[in-house]
Amino acid sequence: MSSVRNVFEQIAKNKAIGSFIAGTPIGREFVHRVAGGEQVEDVIEAAQLLADAGRLISLERAVSGELSESESAVVFADYAVAVSALASAALARISEVVILPEVVLRGSLRSAPLRDLCAQAQISQVSVMIGMGPDDLVDATLELVSGLRAEGFDVGVTLQSVLRRTEDDCETIGGRVCLVKGATSYVALDRFGQAIEVDKSYIRCAKALLRAAAEPVFATQDPRLIEIIQTLTARLHREKGSYEFAMYYGQSTGLQQRLTEAGEAVRVYIPFGPGWFGRLVGGLAERPTGLVPAIRSLLPGA
Repeated sequence: MSSVRNVFEQIAKNKAIGSFIAGTPIGREFVHRVAGGEQVEDVIEAAQLLADAGRLISLERAVSGELSESESAVVFADYAVAVSALASAALARISEVVILPEVVLRGSLRSAPLRDLCAQAQISQVSVMIGMGPDDLVDATLELVSGLRAEGFDVGVTLQSVLRRTEDDCETIGGRVCLVKGATSYVALDRFGQAIEVDKSYIRCAKALLRAAAEPVFATQDPRLIEIIQTLTARLHREKGSYEFAMYYGQSTGLQQRLTEAGEAVRVYIPFGPGWFGRLVGGLAERPTGLVPAIRSLLPGA
């Protein structure tokens, strides 16, 4: 399995492949099905279509690899344009932007532009979610979120059920929390090694979030986990809309529609920018066993 992961990781790092795909007619159609595109205008168009279909919006300016200070500045500039565009399109209240901690915590000057973006987003009524990055940034990410909240910014944070520590974090962190499974490929932090263990942890973490004073976002396209969470929300008397399900743009569209029709809040994650290809493939590198379901979910009605 590690060899499969390595292949995906090498493909994700090759920016030329993404540009080549996006430059062909078939490739452009594929890009518009799985990503917002490279320009902010493209992602706003995709967001509007999703909003018309009753979905909530989550935008991430995709990046790949380490960023220089100048590259980081470009990323924050794109976020600022996206927030303004969401507000202009009357999509702000249903939208959030997701910022990977690598963009903020690798370097010495990046917390200042993050605070500027949080201030702009708060005025525009766009939510901010801090993603979860490599193991060596987990503690720093949680400290960053705690500091931003102390300053009055209502930011969310992403937690991974693959980490053994996460159930405790879910019980104490509060606020808006996006729960993901996470990757089993790294070993710096104590984590579960088997997929079934990660799933069981996900359910325990979901219980903790639903019982706590949290606003949980359950990022999963696993119908079995979604059914279990729906059972938990009913048992714990959580009203629909007090929690969300989140899925990737262009994937499991049939499942998204069924949940929306059932009155569930469904948020769709849209990567955009030049790094969209690496972000998409990088997700497969984290969980290569999900390749077949991911491809299947792109089929109409899945």
